Amino acid sequence: MAHYRSFIEAGDAGFDSGLENLSNYVVGKTSGASPAWPNTPQSAVDALVSAYTQWHTAYQKTFGAHTPVDTKAKNDARKAATAVVRPFIAQYLMFPPVTDEDRAAMGIHNKDTHPTPIGEPTTRPVFTDIRAIGGFQVKLWFRDEATPESRAIPYGDNGCLLFYTWGKEQASGFSALTQTKLLTHSPFTLTFPPEAQACFLSCAARWQNEKGELGPWGDIQHIVIA
Repeated sequence: MAHYRSFIEAGDAGFDSGLENLSNYVVGKTSGASPAWPNTPQSAVDALVSAYTQWHTAYQKTFGAHTPVDTKAKNDARKAATAVVRPFIAQYLMFPPVTDEDRAAMGIHNKDTHPTPIGEPTTRPVFTDIRAIGGFQVKLWFRDEATPESRAIPYGDNGCLLFYTWGKEQASGFSALTQTKLLTHSPFTLTFPPEAQACFLSCAARWQNEKGELGPWGDIQHIVIA
């Protein structure tokens, strides 16, 4: 069975439409005098619908001109909705009477009885932002070049392996990047010793899969550590 990304792993627009679809589908299957899914409690359905409503309301406020407060409220609402949706799916949607066809229609993963073979990574991680944030720290944001709207790590990979070094001069090639750190989420913050202040951080990254195999190099980036 081929792997695909669920709406939970999508950007905000995909998350919004996916959660709306899931909520409507669940309501349709659990309502009426003879519901198709009688084992799903109404309280759980109500919590799911409420999670979508609160998320959607916060999300709509970020359309057009909006403030950082609106953005934070939207992000917080997404986290809260995800905290409701994930256990709901695990508890009520992965077993009969819910079918594979139902799960496909709701945009969630079916159990993979024929796992897709995991090969070497073929795409590159791309740094969308690198910032020196003070306190001898640097914050890195990264995406997969093939899915720039998603923060998800590519299927079969266990992280973004960062190769880096710091010093008075910028590193001129990959061979000079002698230190490594596995970045498992974006953004990721690196902390350096005080003597690194005002030095250059030079870094590049490759996706690493669950077997330890590495993909192609991303571009070398440089930033001064504050």
